[in-house]
Amino acid sequence: MNDRAASIPDPPGTIFLELTSACNMHCAFCPSDVLRRPKEHLSEARLKSFLGQLHDLGLRPPVLLNILGEPLLNKKVYPLLDDLEAAGHPVTLITNMTLLGDGALRRELLRHGNLTLALSFQTATPRSYALRGYSRLPFRAYERILWKVIEDKFRLNSGARLEMHVASNYVMSRDATIQADGGAGLWANFPDEKAEGRWIARTLRRLERLAKRMKRRYPDSFASARETAAVKYRDHVGTKIAVDRAGLPPGFHRLKDEVFWGYMALPDVFLVFKSLELWTRDRTFLQTAFPGRFTYVEERLEPRPCPMTGNLGLLAGGNFVLCCLDYEGEMDLGHIDRTPVADVLRAERRAAVRRDAMAEALCRRCRGNLFVFETTLLPDRAEQTVDKFGRGFWPREDGLHGVGGRWTDGKGWAYVYARLPARRIRLAFRSDFDDDAPLRLAVSAYDRDAGAFPAVSASWPLAGRKGRTAVFEAGFDFLSDRLYRIEIESPSFVPDETLGNSDTRRLGLAVYSISIGTTPAPPPEPGR
Repeated sequence: MNDRAASIPDPPGTIFLELTSACNMHCAFCPSDVLRRPKEHLSEARLKSFLGQLHDLGLRPPVLLNILGEPLLNKKVYPLLDDLEAAGHPVTLITNMTLLGDGALRRELLRHGNLTLALSFQTATPRSYALRGYSRLPFRAYERILWKVIEDKFRLNSGARLEMHVASNYVMSRDATIQADGGAGLWANFPDEKAEGRWIARTLRRLERLAKRMKRRYPDSFASARETAAVKYRDHVGTKIAVDRAGLPPGFHRLKDEVFWGYMALPDVFLVFKSLELWTRDRTFLQTAFPGRFTYVEERLEPRPCPMTGNLGLLAGGNFVLCCLDYEGEMDLGHIDRTPVADVLRAERRAAVRRDAMAEALCRRCRGNLFVFETTLLPDRAEQTVDKFGRGFWPREDGLHGVGGRWTDGKGWAYVYARLPARRIRLAFRSDFDDDAPLRLAVSAYDRDAGAFPAVSASWPLAGRKGRTAVFEAGFDFLSDRLYRIEIESPSFVPDETLGNSDTRRLGLAVYSISIGTTPAPPPEPGR
């Protein structure tokens, strides 16, 4: 590291290079189809300028050749891989495999021992493959490409690492920050868990057969790769890496990367189940991902750092970004034609985001709560339950006070998309404060044009009896087909401090249920 590199307070851990923003697939989890910026290739001049400035700073971090787009569509990728290998960068390239039917192209990629070639086999069945919009290439031919790439690795005695990526809905379907009517699955590769299990078992058997065949056909190459892999991964085999089926941990296909890397079925060839999280909470993408439903993102406000802000990326158009989630360049960190790389890395703006990513609207959305609402009206229903709970609510406790419910932390926000013309709101709760403690319930209507809740529509004082259940009803006209936020405010306490019971949460009211209904209630005088 030279003197200039030493002047960079937090060198980037990974470099993202978007060689192109264009793609030839339509994956459900990717925002490529709703991209607002132009589809273009990263120019050779900008690419050389960016890498040259990094090298002048003495920086040669790992490079990921992806943000959006299929990188192999940009033919400059081949001389770039030569340059990156010569400069000492480890490189990862994620491809959808559709272009790897070309043997010459496979040979060109596999020349590079510093390359991890991630084969994005996110579409595991013929039906789900067709749904991705690439039926021009028959699924069986697409599947055969994978086995050809693996065989070429050993036939060519390549030092490249191969990763076969298969998507799983498991993590996203259990993400506590996503509350979705109708579920949130974006890549229905399998109709059910049994079908998924059968596919996994079949794939594991095929990989075992392939390993035996590669060992038989290319004994020297296979033995060399096995020796290299044994040294390369010796600290991780048996923990984060399994090398045989017996070593696979229970539920391995549902574990996050930081817990389990994958199954090394052949030397330096991995089967990786990507328990993907929701890529973006951009409004346009959400409208496409959840057609017919209404989505709302409650931004996170509590300060927190984010490891992704320790990276640096370059979009195809030349804009700098800190992570792949900023695929529109929303942070506006500068442009390679006008802003030196060193200035971006030393900027107070970058340092501030490193300290608290929630300073940026993009990051507040990324770490916020996503609510997905069914919008079909309920003409035959007299009541609608409020079941979306956001900021200020703790997780539900089924046994809370023998009733079941959830605590607020003193100021809780819940949401309801009115699917009936309700005329009242009903709240069942318990207060552990003195009877004269200030308690308040408020309702706000969402403004779609502004994309916000501009003001409180109505509010009421709540009368609570300490340690007893209370039911409050008030009149309010909830218009059908509109989103409302329900705010509940109270004092708060920490049980550990007042009761000494080791519960360190800050608690407000115990909320048992909230509903809206068509039966009118006498409205108390609103307090604003």
